Amino acid sequence: SPPASDDLAPAGQETHRFFLAPLRHTKTLYLIRHGEGYHNLFGEKDHEAYKSEQFFDAHLDPKGWLQCAALRAHLERATTHDGAESLLDRIECVVVSPLMRALETAVGSLGGEHVSADGSAAESTDVTIDSVSKQRLMYVGSDSLEGIRPGHPPIAPRSTNHRAPLPFLACELCREHIGLNPCDRRRGTSYYRETFPGVDFSEIETETDELWGTMNETNGDMCKRAHRFMEWIMKRKEQHIAVVTHSAFMAAMLREFGATDQLGCAEQVQLETRRWPNNCEMRPMVVVDPSGGGGAGDPTGGGAA
Repeated sequence: SPPASDDLAPAGQETHRFFLAPLRHTKTLYLIRHGEGYHNLFGEKDHEAYKSEQFFDAHLDPKGWLQCAALRAHLERATTHDGAESLLDRIECVVVSPLMRALETAVGSLGGEHVSADGSAAESTDVTIDSVSKQRLMYVGSDSLEGIRPGHPPIAPRSTNHRAPLPFLACELCREHIGLNPCDRRRGTSYYRETFPGVDFSEIETETDELWGTMNETNGDMCKRAHRFMEWIMKRKEQHIAVVTHSAFMAAMLREFGATDQLGCAEQVQLETRRWPNNCEMRPMVVVDPSGGGGAGDPTGGGAA
């Protein structure tokens, strides 16, 4: 039976506000901004550099790859509060923007071991090309090109206790702001498929980039795209998803769906939510879909929890 009215706090005098929703209408997103790219390195010194064709579909710079290594080490150590479960074991899928710096960040931080192309172990591991020859490499590696890319060894797929391999899926909806900067123009999907054979590009509908140069997205336009992305995410079966994206798009998501006065969120929570993301920063977020438009499973409790 419902509690007596005397047991209820007087309306408007609650000290905290809470919101309960069925778990199947929530998801945990691990939002990750890409590591530092060459466009960041030069663009922060001279903003005009962002307009340079030199940084077309910009690669990570050496610092960016080191940031990925640091995030990877963190993820491999991170566990639940009781130490019973690895954070990596919780992640069911990696969704990534189809731009070079995001793809490199995804495989660099969430992919498997580095592999030496000459067959010798890389980074003091026993992983070689021969040992993964029967699998699909996550990333085939690259040579060095001064001022464009630093070069990097191949990367093997990531296997967790629950997934072998951990699936990676490219999604155009979470790409960077669509405008006129060459760093935000993507390559053809055939090139990406050859370079990142462990990433699924089936969601990318066109070979060439048919969006770049056709518009200069406003914040409102980007927030509308964020809505489409969130609808797509919420209809997926996975509960814990890593999303490797870009600062402007991530900021649009946080601005559009993050903590607000209207939701009764304290200023501290709003500032924590909306702070501009740093390179290779991971920000875990819980998404609630009160509309019920997403989520899978039996609403009576026979399906997903």
